[in-house]
Amino acid sequence: MKSLWEKLEEYSASDYYPFHMPGHKRFPKENALAFHKRFPKENALAFHKRFPLENIYLYDITEIEGFDNLHDAKGILRALQQKAARIYHAEQSFFLVNGSTGGILSAVSTVAKEGKKLLIARNCHKSVYNAILLNRLHVEYLWPDMIEEFDVQGGISAEEVKKHLAGRKDICGVVITSPTYDGIVSDICQIAEEVHLCHIPLIVDEAHGAHFVLSEKAPKSAVECGADLVINSVHKTLPALTQTALLHVQGTLVDREKLKNYLSIYQSSSPSYILMASIDKCVDFIEDYGAECFEMLLAFRKRVDEKASGFLCLKLLFDCENRDPGKLVISVKDTDITGQELYRILLEKYYLQLEMATPTYVLGILTGMDTWEGVERLIHALTEIDGEIAERMGDERKIKRKQKMDDIYSIIPKSSGLSIFEVAQKKKDWIPLEQSDGRVSGGMLCFYPPGIPFIVPGEIIGKEQISQMEKCRKNGEYLTGVSEEGKLCVLRE
Repeated sequence: MKSLWEKLEEYSASDYYPFHMPGHKRFPKENALAFHKRFPKENALAFHKRFPLENIYLYDITEIEGFDNLHDAKGILRALQQKAARIYHAEQSFFLVNGSTGGILSAVSTVAKEGKKLLIARNCHKSVYNAILLNRLHVEYLWPDMIEEFDVQGGISAEEVKKHLAGRKDICGVVITSPTYDGIVSDICQIAEEVHLCHIPLIVDEAHGAHFVLSEKAPKSAVECGADLVINSVHKTLPALTQTALLHVQGTLVDREKLKNYLSIYQSSSPSYILMASIDKCVDFIEDYGAECFEMLLAFRKRVDEKASGFLCLKLLFDCENRDPGKLVISVKDTDITGQELYRILLEKYYLQLEMATPTYVLGILTGMDTWEGVERLIHALTEIDGEIAERMGDERKIKRKQKMDDIYSIIPKSSGLSIFEVAQKKKDWIPLEQSDGRVSGGMLCFYPPGIPFIVPGEIIGKEQISQMEKCRKNGEYLTGVSEEGKLCVLRE
């Protein structure tokens, strides 16, 4: 059996092209050769020397003399975090070495108050729900709009936030995800205004929007919109190592000492200096090349959108003002293939690795670190596939449409009234999926990616959800919370 390192070496030498995270896209050779043309301030060789991973063990240290302590930063790490705050227009920023998850857990724990509720967007990442569990919170949900043509969840409206907060004194904070995994951006500026009228903090999971700070042409960042706590995964869309992120704080509604304490709880007491150095270099990159990098992203996206406008069957969710240009949502609705089939064709025939597949679309990620060769490969592949679908479906006798698959996130579950923490304390059983109608879920059910639960512990499982889950399992989707035998965790009756 090969070691993990051997498999990584083998994969890095292959012809697979990454339309997925992390944002550095593994610095492909074509990118390196063209780097000095794209970013003339520095040649490619010098840039690669900034990430000397072939000698990684030489740089792996702990809190020794001269290297500061992340959890009590007074020297170099404090200065680097101050630099990150300046670049991101925040009052204070913190390095995160276990991804946005640690930042979300810390942010929610900081604003949580006993006996109060948290108002959250229902399409939040599972880490928000884990924070709710740990803090024994009750919640209310803001349900996103749906872009039905693409089966994609839309944004959260400020008007909906206003309705939930009107006359309320029992809500301690609001949590919104923007941009979403599919690149949909909510009006955080207006939402922040509504939340602050109630003198409570707004937390924005902006994990997928770390690149918004690159250019004025990008959507406005949540920090600039006035959110109190903002979390960015710099590794998702920027040249930083996986597991690196930033947490930004501003305003007077957040207890910063409490926040620092929770950061020390949820993060390792021995943080990786290699990961922190990666964040530092990424911040340097933003400052030196951010505008040029975003221009490259826009150029790549324009090319894809132009070609996709001529497709006969496949549909692209085109770039616009309230969307992240780096997210490619490619729909197969009303065709004779599923999203999972398109994903496999792109992978196995064209050696293109996308980020995610659902029954009705695939998701790819573009960044300014992509290459023209990679973008043209994707366009060529999609053009061929679109033509093949059109040819097959041209003759009505040959049409074999796939079983209709509604968006599972559009089914709004009923609540049992139990909090996630209360459910965690109760006895549970694992029963066959088909027998779970009307039972209270004892676990979290979600696809990963994107890690957004469609059933939360304490919600009642219904017939529609059972039917959808059966279809998902039949299609081979990665569904967490269902055992290999097709059983679900429910509360014991």
